[in-house]
Amino acid sequence: MRKRAKRVAAGLAAALITTLTATLPASSAAAGEPIKNPDEGLVFYSSYPTEVVGRQATPDDVCRRVPADATWLLAWSGGFRAVPGYRTPDCSGEASELNNFHSWPKGHYLTYRAS
Repeated sequence: MRKRAKRVAAGLAAALITTLTATLPASSAAAGEPIKNPDEGLVFYSSYPTEVVGRQATPDDVCRRVPADATWLLAWSGGFRAVPGYRTPDCSGEASELNNFHSWPKGHYLTYRAS
């Protein structure tokens, strides 16, 4: 059941992204890479929903910095099971799961681990 729910969530996210890509005008202020559908790996997006601000190809459980402009992410492929986000610079303290389809304020999470 959980696997099916993840597929449904990924499908809904892809549909949302496709819709936003088709309906939102291009922004000259968007400095990141444009969205690809489908994409690969773990992809971080800015609050402008079609701007890619970071990527990770495969999970490795290394503490990494969340891209400064990231406000949401989507695991397109690569077998990412969990992506806890931390408000500390060293992946310590309380974590929140980022690998759900939700967003956060820019700069809210400083680091993450992807497994």
